[in-house]
Amino acid sequence: MTYSIIARCSHTGAFGGAVGTSSLAVGNRCLHIAHGIGAVLSQHRTDPRLGEQGLALLAKGQSAATVMATLTRAPDIGWRQLAVLDIQGQAAVHHGNRLYSIATEAIGPGCVAIGNILANDHVTAAMIDAFMANPDDRLEARLVRALEGGRDAGGEILEPLRSAALRVSGSEGMDRCDLRVDRADEAVAALKDLLAAYGDQEDLLRNVAFQPETVPVARSMFDASVERIAELGLEDRFPTARRRAEWTLRG
Repeated sequence: MTYSIIARCSHTGAFGGAVGTSSLAVGNRCLHIAHGIGAVLSQHRTDPRLGEQGLALLAKGQSAATVMATLTRAPDIGWRQLAVLDIQGQAAVHHGNRLYSIATEAIGPGCVAIGNILANDHVTAAMIDAFMANPDDRLEARLVRALEGGRDAGGEILEPLRSAALRVSGSEGMDRCDLRVDRADEAVAALKDLLAAYGDQEDLLRNVAFQPETVPVARSMFDASVERIAELGLEDRFPTARRRAEWTLRG
């Protein structure tokens, strides 16, 4: 009931992934990435601890194959479906022997897709084809197109995707994006719309985090705050109006 992809950007060292499922809030459990280190997918009766363990091993410089050999020694591994992608762009995959559905993988240069409870055995290959179609586009857009490719190839056997997530790593411990659709009638389309709305906020949010003094304060929020402080007689506690010159306003 889940299909997903992880990939590495050879230009920036970023890792990213996208995942969708017919259950709710998939973004909190399946997708694990670390900038310049690697990525892990953990799904089908998901144990998120396997994803975090995989990242810790990748951070030590282990290869995808070596990491997978360790992860598959975990209890109840027959119920799990896993994928690991390392810093070299090499992938390893595990399909547990307790999986009862069509469960496949497809691997491309610096990317791997896996899925279970699929409508056919072409879904993950279609995801890789969609991801590879426009190699010069931003990683975020390519990952969403991979989900679209899987959906259009048949997707899950019974239900549409109700939740989806997209994440791309960034430098200095701050992701370029971390977007989640926790419940929707058609989660892939909702995720695509969310990415479009997110737009170029990455630069703004990085400035807010690392160079807050360079980001002006929205004039409308500033003025509304000053007005409310005055209405409530809180000027001594919040002397914003008297300190107005300390802020740069925009808009």
